[in-house]
Order: sequence, then C-alpha cells, then structure tokens
Amino acid sequence: MADQKRLPSKDNEFLDGASSSKKSCPGGSRTSSSKNPGHVAALILARGGSKGIPLKNIKTLAGVPLIGWVLRAAIDCGKFDSVWVSTDHDEIEKVAESWGAKVHRRSPKVSKDCSSSLETIKEFLEENPYVTVVCNIQATSPCLHPFHLQEALKKMIDKKCDSVFSVVRRHQFRWKEVRKGSDQCTQPDNLDPKNRPRRQDWDGELFENGSFYFATTDLIMKKGSMQGGKVAYFEMDPQHSVEIKEDIDEDINWLLAEQMVLRFGYHRG
Repeated sequence: MADQKRLPSKDNEFLDGASSSKKSCPGGSRTSSSKNPGHVAALILARGGSKGIPLKNIKTLAGVPLIGWVLRAAIDCGKFDSVWVSTDHDEIEKVAESWGAKVHRRSPKVSKDCSSSLETIKEFLEENPYVTVVCNIQATSPCLHPFHLQEALKKMIDKKCDSVFSVVRRHQFRWKEVRKGSDQCTQPDNLDPKNRPRRQDWDGELFENGSFYFATTDLIMKKGSMQGGKVAYFEMDPQHSVEIKEDIDEDINWLLAEQMVLRFGYHRG
C-alpha cells in the first residue's frame, strides 16, 4: 500500500524546540514539565459496523483508505508518542497496521451500536495508563492536516488547557423549528430580520466540526468528559472541515468528497 510510514523511534521534539527524555515504561511516555504534557497519544475510533456504507472507514477515497487520510496526518504531525486505531474488525486492524498505527482491539462491551466514543476512549486509557493526553481524531475527516494537530497541541501546552477541540466558522442564519401540526410560527434564532447583517459585517458562529478532540486523561477518567476544565477551541477553515457522514450517498456525495480531498486533503510531498 502506498504512503505507508511508521512512527519514528527517536524522541520527538515539541513545538518550542525543547526535547525531553523518556521514562522506561510501556509506550515510552515523557517526563513531566511545564512544556511537556507526558505521553500524548492519537486515537482514531473505527468500528466495523457502519450502517450506511459497509466498512466505510477503510473504503477507498481518492486512492487512499478513508482512515488512511487521518493516519497520515497524525503520523506526519510528528508530535504524538503513539498513534492508535481502536477497532473490533479484522480488516480495519490490518489496514491500520499497514499505515503504521498500533491497534487497540476494543471489547464487545464498547462495540455496540449504542456504545459512545467516551466509553471506548476510557477503555483504551484503562489499558494504557501511561497515556496522559489523548487526541481523539475522527476517521471521517479526510481533509485534516498535520499543522492542525501541531498548532492545537501547542495551544494546549502553551495555555495549559485541559481540553482543545476543533471548530469551523459558519455564516448561517438559524430559525426555531416548528413541530409538524403546530399552529405556531417560527422565530429567528440568531438574527434580527429587520437588520440582516452583510456577511462581511458579521463574524458568524463557531460550530464543532468533529475533526479532533484533545483532552487530558485526568479530565476523561475523573470528570467523564472530553471537553471541560480549562477548555479552548482550534478554528479550522471550511475547506478542511469535510466530514464523510454516515448517511452519505455512495454514488454522488462520495464522488464530491473525493474532489474535496484531492484539492484540500493532506498529500505528502
């Protein structure tokens, strides 16, 4: 398979250029310092039971398995001590390993249709207690670039945040929903119709784009959340906020997604 790359065995330098030595413990976690968050792990959740497109996470998108796009960005980022894929499926495991990722074989308990991402992340952390910061990267965000992850981690370190997540800015006017059969009228939710702002006069609003979520192990295990404590967002451009949705039309929208990835995705030089 093309574009395979394994994580470097040597200790990575952090964004301020300062390096640190590893502890002699499983996974090679770093020693703690004000600029060193410990062992930072990237974790991509990729269950095999996709309801919309079978094995969507490894379906070829612009010549690359869908999960390969984010694995390539995570590995080339160069700031993770380990990059993992959590799965319950043999084929996904093979693809993940061929792209240089470690595999967390999730238990049946967290592989159900009703299982939450948080449950799976907690299981991963319980099995890998040396991890101090985890970045949950969405497998279905193929336009993610290494610099997004680098800059978000730098923000987390510099501002001493407990969590940092990705957002996108949208300029969309929202109206309140009126339930079917109701005689009520809709109302504007984020605008004054008499004074509709021009796009250039309005900053818009920030929405989660789901690309990634950085959080400390303490926040996840003690507070039961990926977002909390001292929290910050990392803004991504709309062209990099492409998401392959579960209900995507395989014949039309998948082709459109391929064009977006070919133009805005991360391609190794």
